[in-house]
Amino acid sequence: MQREADISNIRYLYLHTFIQIAWFVMNITRRRFIKYAGVALIGGSATALTSQYLLSARLNPSDGVTPTTTTTRTSELDERYKPPAYLDFMEWLRSVSKPYEGKKLVTALELEPSPLALQRMDPEYFDYTGILVGYELTPFIQNLVNTTLAVSTRSPTYDIMNVDGSNLARFKDHLIPPQELAELYPDLTYADLNTDDFHRAGLAFAAKYPQDLIFPPYEKDLGGSIFMWPQDTPLMIRFYRKDLYEKEGITPGRTWDEYLEDVKLFDDPSGGIFGAGSMALPHPSVIFEYLNHLHSFGGKIWELEEEGLRCVINSDEAVAALENYVRLKNFSDPASASSTWAELGLLMAVGRVANAIQWTGYASIVNNPVKSLTSGKWGFTVNPAGSAGSFSTFGGAGVGVSRYSRNTEAAWLWLQWATSLGTQIVSMQDPIHYSTPTRMKVQNDSVIAQEIESGRLEYLKVANEILSTNRIATLITFPGWQRARIVLGDVIARTWTGSLTPREALKDAQERIDKLGPLFPF
Repeated sequence: MQREADISNIRYLYLHTFIQIAWFVMNITRRRFIKYAGVALIGGSATALTSQYLLSARLNPSDGVTPTTTTTRTSELDERYKPPAYLDFMEWLRSVSKPYEGKKLVTALELEPSPLALQRMDPEYFDYTGILVGYELTPFIQNLVNTTLAVSTRSPTYDIMNVDGSNLARFKDHLIPPQELAELYPDLTYADLNTDDFHRAGLAFAAKYPQDLIFPPYEKDLGGSIFMWPQDTPLMIRFYRKDLYEKEGITPGRTWDEYLEDVKLFDDPSGGIFGAGSMALPHPSVIFEYLNHLHSFGGKIWELEEEGLRCVINSDEAVAALENYVRLKNFSDPASASSTWAELGLLMAVGRVANAIQWTGYASIVNNPVKSLTSGKWGFTVNPAGSAGSFSTFGGAGVGVSRYSRNTEAAWLWLQWATSLGTQIVSMQDPIHYSTPTRMKVQNDSVIAQEIESGRLEYLKVANEILSTNRIATLITFPGWQRARIVLGDVIARTWTGSLTPREALKDAQERIDKLGPLFPF
């Protein structure tokens, strides 16, 4: 029965992805099409900017998968600063990895800056270990479909899997917890292995089940167990075109009302720029974006009770937050209705929007002269505040070893390398891909601190400020989350397009979620 349910869930995910595409095709009007075509967003620009990720296969296609990798010039890697912690770890890695030379690992990771930076360090990993690593890098939904299929069929396709924190309830039993690996392979466990340096938000939200809901509005430690290690610490922050703000002689507003005034000021469709952009496609992106508003108005999706979770999305606070979110529509790029964080990143890179609430990792895209027409023009600050203050959505993923891997020893070595302090310090020096590290000491390194002060990693100042205040919004994972997620994404997106009022949308969402039955995640 469980297997049939798993296969049904996979089919549902594929169907939902198809429906999202069909929804866009059927609802686009001629006028909107002309606008999209003018931006060359849906086709040409997306293809052009994604083409950097067309990767060459490293493993034998007969293995049943075509994992991929890019190459990085050895000289570029050699030129990076290598802290003692990294060099010591790599020498240890060389000393223990010889029995696994020639082994092939396959990783299933999201097509995001942090995994891409790791991939670009692969030549050095191979030089030290002789272990071949294939990187299957796919967008969020495709990664979820692929990994769900793998675990549902108990397939050894992937040795390492990237799991978004909101989906950990579904995947936890298919991962070998790191502490279990350390006990199984003491001779392959680095003597100075340290897990205390992971930022507690990453451990709480992207590594544990049940999650430790240690921040407002919940502030409850549920005593979860670690099933994987945090891969990145993406936070949603405010991006703004500092060149435009400096020209006007103003600074970014601090409240949502002031943000709206800023957006109105810079909204100039006839001039080819809109006041803002959003990620309002019926997709996880629209829920993540709405969370910034929801918590800042004192609302929440769930109430924690002894019996489990009770949906409380149809509250006055949540309605006010949704009203606040959709009032930005009239001054946002029309492509927002069909955008996720990836398409919003493109809108930012081609200069179509003056403001956006976006993941920190997109700083490496919009401020990169190779990828962006607006490189060097973006500034960063905390999200606008509502009546309950300023909140930033955390949407991090963890990375772990599959229970069905046939190469668990080699996979354990890779996991230690990929999440180590030294590796993160080196990866943050990547000139193309960088995100927010999971280990707190990374930003204490003198070289990284200099990069922050010089402006290249300026967004980390904002991330540090947010992490120090604990005003972090996150989704709660539980076995039925995917069904609730479809409901929430649907009603929020329909509110953005105007087919539902905020009150109608959240009333509908609560009624539909209540019908899902008991939601007991613990």
